[in-house]
Amino acid sequence: MAEERTVTTEDGRTITYRERGPGDVLALLELGPAAPSTAWLEYALMISSVEEIDAVPVIRPRTRVQLEQVANQIGHAGVEALSAALFGTDGPERAAAERTAAKN
Repeated sequence: MAEERTVTTEDGRTITYRERGPGDVLALLELGPAAPSTAWLEYALMISSVEEIDAVPVIRPRTRVQLEQVANQIGHAGVEALSAALFGTDGPERAAAERTAAKN
């Protein structure tokens, strides 16, 4: 099992997360659209990786509504901090390149 890691957001909150495994990917596929994009799946994995926000445990989302609720708890600053930790600082550029490649 992956170890827990913590990031601090620009607004000073701490988010503890754990990278998810293949079984978690399969579970998330049931929550998403019929043909989820890579971007949707990566975003959902990032959101579902959250274990705690400011030392308060977060229940792992089991429905799409719960996934959205956790995303709202995390907020924009939390998403940015998690994205950098999980995907690196070139995440937005890589996502844009993937969108361009998909169009062609």
